[in-house]
Amino acid sequence: MQAIKTVVITGANKGIGFGILENLIQKQAYRVIMACRSIELAQKSRTQLIEKYNLSQDRIDTIELDISNSDSIDKFIKEFTTRFHQADILINNAAVAVKSDDFNLEIVQFTFKPNFYGTIELTEKFLPLLTQNGKVITVGSSAGKTKYLKSDDLIKRFKDPNITREDVFKLAEEFQKHVSDNTYEKNGWPSWGYGISKLLINTYVRTLAQNAEVKNKNLQVYTCCPGWVKTDMAGDEAELTIDQGALTPVYLVELPHEVNPDYQGQFFYLQKVEEL
Repeated sequence: MQAIKTVVITGANKGIGFGILENLIQKQAYRVIMACRSIELAQKSRTQLIEKYNLSQDRIDTIELDISNSDSIDKFIKEFTTRFHQADILINNAAVAVKSDDFNLEIVQFTFKPNFYGTIELTEKFLPLLTQNGKVITVGSSAGKTKYLKSDDLIKRFKDPNITREDVFKLAEEFQKHVSDNTYEKNGWPSWGYGISKLLINTYVRTLAQNAEVKNKNLQVYTCCPGWVKTDMAGDEAELTIDQGALTPVYLVELPHEVNPDYQGQFFYLQKVEEL
């Protein structure tokens, strides 16, 4: 019998994270750890699924995690290490989108903290806890594509096949500086903090493929778009159900546990690789 794989999903108590959770726990191959900002909501979702599918209590567990907060990330890493020791798959799902037409540095920084900086901090601190041949799957977005940039130079920098982690962080800093001094349009950026946060995290995953620990452990790293899904974030006008939105992340979970050079570090949409 195949050993059960341990999967950590951030923001798993609702939306796409919950959809991925519900899909995976219907299969005997997975145990899921819900890493959520609200333990109360996580426990409620956990109880709902355990009762719905008549699961044993150990198939779903919960740990508190706010990826906007470094102390919370450190506490999560410590608690996870003590309780579970290691995981096979990390799914970076937690993110925010501000529902407002306003655009300023405060909104950008609020969005970047979980969507970019916090996701990277958690990922890099969690790498030692991933098993050999494990996976890091990040729920990015098609909002994070270079077609929304209005500068050929910016597009060239994002698409550079040799882009580094440092380059991505520099681009993040530049965007914030240009928003701060109101020169973002002149420099080719859109007025879209969420979209740029997703372009940055999509691009970061390409650089993660070159990380020494990722290479040493033969970890697979992917980013993906679940589609426009009916969630609290996207609203009811979206096209897809949560079940449908879970399909591409789950497809990546179920890929064989071996690195495919054509897939490594790539962005997936509708279960296929797409260009950023």
